[in-house]
Amino acid sequence: MDAFIIGITVLVVAIPEGLPLAVTISLAYSVSKMADENNLVKQLDASETMGGANEICTDKTGTLTQNRMQVTELYFKDQIHTAFVKDAILEQCVFFNCTAFVENKDGIKVVKGNATEVGLINYLLQSGNIDDLIEAKNQPEHKVFEIPFDSDRKMATTVVKTT
Repeated sequence: MDAFIIGITVLVVAIPEGLPLAVTISLAYSVSKMADENNLVKQLDASETMGGANEICTDKTGTLTQNRMQVTELYFKDQIHTAFVKDAILEQCVFFNCTAFVENKDGIKVVKGNATEVGLINYLLQSGNIDDLIEAKNQPEHKVFEIPFDSDRKMATTVVKTT
């Protein structure tokens, strides 16, 4: 019985002491394995996150993106467009289904919000004047109802009143 109690005592004392060492060793091993695959990780704990990633978005130099999105092509009306497309329905659909918003700072329109939605609204700003959409979005009576984005539905829905 004494040997059993001593064994349990050793486990209780050894496991908490050895756990940080075991985690550090496993993370260091992960970092070295990722370095072999040309993935440079500066912080040990980042190797766990990056090791579980299936795809990593990088720019042409191989560095991670800066979270700034930009529309380069648009699939609209069964065609791929590389130039800007001016269409009122497209503008309304994009603008009213985004949670991003436009602020006016010193006469310059600045878009704030989710990086993807900011990229979409910046695309619309290329068309020139979308002040009527900005004003309409800020009027609560314009929006009839809204169903936010849902990963199960894979879409968001907004119903707005038009004149």
